[in-house]
Amino acid sequence: MRDFFVLKRTFLVVLAFMYFAFAKAQSSSDQTDIKRKTYQATRVTTQPTIDGKPFEAFWESIPSGGDFKMIEPTSGLDERDTHPTKFKIAYDDNALYVAGYMYDNEPERILRQFSQRDEVFAQADLFGFFLNTYNNQINQTRFYATSANALGDAVSENGSEDFSFNVVFKSETSIDNNGWYVEMRIPYRTLRFTEALVQDWSFQIFRRIRHLNEDYSYNYIDRTTGSSSQYDALLTGIKNINPPLRLNLYPFAASSYDIFDGEKQFDISAGMDIKYGINEAFTLDATLIPDFGQVAFDQVTLNLGPFEQTFSENRAFFSEGTDLFNKGGLFFSRRIGQTPSGAGRIELFENEDIVDNPSNAKLLNAVKVTGRNRRGLGIGFLNAITEKTEATIQGIEITPANDTIISRRNVVTEALTNYNVFVLDQQYGSNSSVSLTNASTLRNGSFTDANVTALVVDHNDRDLNNNYRAQVKLSNRFQPDETKSGTAVALDWRSTSGNWQPRLSYDFISNDWDPNDLGRNFRTNFHQFYGEIRYEQFVPKGIFNSYRFELGAGHRRSADPDFHIQSDVRLSSRFFTRERNAFGFNTSLNTRNLNRFESRVSGLNVRYAANQSFGGFISTDYRKKFAIDIRGGYFYLFDDPEKGYDFNISPRYRFSDKFLLIYRFDWSKNDLRNSFVTTTNNGTSSILSRRDTHSVENSVSGTFNFDNKRALSLAFRNNWNRASFSRDFKELQDDGTTEDSSFELDEGSNPDANFNVWNLDLSYRWRFAPGSEARLLYRNSIFNFDDQGDISFQDSLDELFMQPVRHNLSLRITYFIDVNEAKTWFSST
Repeated sequence: MRDFFVLKRTFLVVLAFMYFAFAKAQSSSDQTDIKRKTYQATRVTTQPTIDGKPFEAFWESIPSGGDFKMIEPTSGLDERDTHPTKFKIAYDDNALYVAGYMYDNEPERILRQFSQRDEVFAQADLFGFFLNTYNNQINQTRFYATSANALGDAVSENGSEDFSFNVVFKSETSIDNNGWYVEMRIPYRTLRFTEALVQDWSFQIFRRIRHLNEDYSYNYIDRTTGSSSQYDALLTGIKNINPPLRLNLYPFAASSYDIFDGEKQFDISAGMDIKYGINEAFTLDATLIPDFGQVAFDQVTLNLGPFEQTFSENRAFFSEGTDLFNKGGLFFSRRIGQTPSGAGRIELFENEDIVDNPSNAKLLNAVKVTGRNRRGLGIGFLNAITEKTEATIQGIEITPANDTIISRRNVVTEALTNYNVFVLDQQYGSNSSVSLTNASTLRNGSFTDANVTALVVDHNDRDLNNNYRAQVKLSNRFQPDETKSGTAVALDWRSTSGNWQPRLSYDFISNDWDPNDLGRNFRTNFHQFYGEIRYEQFVPKGIFNSYRFELGAGHRRSADPDFHIQSDVRLSSRFFTRERNAFGFNTSLNTRNLNRFESRVSGLNVRYAANQSFGGFISTDYRKKFAIDIRGGYFYLFDDPEKGYDFNISPRYRFSDKFLLIYRFDWSKNDLRNSFVTTTNNGTSSILSRRDTHSVENSVSGTFNFDNKRALSLAFRNNWNRASFSRDFKELQDDGTTEDSSFELDEGSNPDANFNVWNLDLSYRWRFAPGSEARLLYRNSIFNFDDQGDISFQDSLDELFMQPVRHNLSLRITYFIDVNEAKTWFSST
């Protein structure tokens, strides 16, 4: 009943908040709209040769657009007379054609660092064609080309880019004594648009002059107000085109050879990814017999905290085109195919051992449908199924006659599971939207099921001065003996224009809020209030291109029972110089903190003293061959011996336009932290002691680009963590303090830790045809974990090299087939 009243009160608060937001929007309805240029595209009956040289007769009769405005460093300035930009846009029944003319009176200064697909922010000049087929000032499909002929594509919502989006389009560039040029052919199959006699589209043209550190756009973008997508120009003249059949096949074949601890294994597999345009607006993506053998290593480190360690998504299917599924924050794709929930809770009988315990549930198949119709309604549907996972237990029994009886049994560690996410997202007004998201997890048998729902409103007033966001979420977990329901609420207001931009926010999460079957959340049972004022200088002043200050204060309370958890005040700044160097600092002051999770016992809070922290960073100009990033921090507690330091340094050197090498060193140390050791008295008491931790990480990444289609890449990481616990054990009291304890460690229960991991990837990637790729990958990995808490880095490394090394060599070939073009080709032959 209490949860019902909490939910009812929550909805009333949200309704009041949104009423104020809409009333504010109505009161500003007389504000002037953004000025938007208009360009009329030209229909053609022939195709240009896409070679990066847009001077052929095809382009002569097509009018050009120009008169670009600076985005930064000084927003709104006219383009330089020495660096004008022109463009032309044409179309036919099958594709758009874009030509860009980036003039430069010093072409020898044009930076041309080679890079691979989507790595478009290298040290090279950049051209971007941004297309919005909904003309809603929110969504864009972005196509990029660099002066070194690398290409990239991304989808964007309110200016935030997602480069996991990949389509097949053609782009070529060239350079001469007057500047550099680009030609693009963008097939309609790469776009989503409605079937209409006349298309209502908008667009933007972007240019970056890297050596001048300047960005320009065709339609003026006011950096002080709203998001960049709201400033698109209008694209007219496109009519009598039809959305084509959008059916793309990506068949692949993969093989791998693995050697570990004297055992060898060879595997071969094949499968297919499918992209099918259900209609002009919606696309189905499916992966059949998926293979994720070449995904990047997770950045694993020693985890001594109360929460699980999570990692970013490296599987392309779950990272591409998933922006809709992130509405409401209910979807964490790594849950699909994760470590089985029962893998660490297997009960063994006497004389039994685990001989096989899979670390991941196998993904059987996955499918997603995404799109947005002409009325701005976005729909997303994702479904994935993982198979039942079992561990194998072996028992050995010696009979009185000295016979050996070996028995085996299987234990289900994860049931056959269906994961589902469904999203409705309606866009309206001035860059605003309201969305409803539902995430469900259904497990076969008596395993726990779950269902989570979120309502999200993101509202901007008409004059783009204010943004209002509200989220209401409800979670349900259906266990065999009970159902647990929880709620979460978030309210946020921020100013989105001008130099001074204040912000206020409120968050509430109930004790039983749990979206973790398909989402990710760790902290529960709190109210949090936060306020912030930010000042940003957008135009150059003195030696700075721009700079920013932020002052914020937060207050967190426990929801049930009500008590003060912690308050804080923080100050940060960032400065960007005209020479493209950056530096900044930050500091925070925090009251004492009652941490309810460190104890691992419900109702017991660990009291940490008030503390203060300091930090800063320096980053030098990446346009130069040598650049360096340095960051450091320090914190200490008042009236408590705990303190900590962290430092990292990352030099990078560009040997040539083809070869870049980056080294990074990370070091951190935390002394005398009051930390969890174990529980006693059947889990009702918590034992703590002072803990010292020390970590060192070395990593190297490098790329040698033979051209923009072939590259040799290196990724290396060695992470060492050490933890040493004091033997002066304390028992946690109800008020958060500690008292001496008679607790002693049993044999085999040493909490000290020495963790060391080594990962190396060396790969050769070749994009041998549009959308098609071959990748040869060699990788090795070593891992060691023991309880030597006082070991040195060098000794730990020596012990690491005594462990067996896993070597793996794999080859994966993916080929792109456009069924529509294939049909045309077969018909013509």
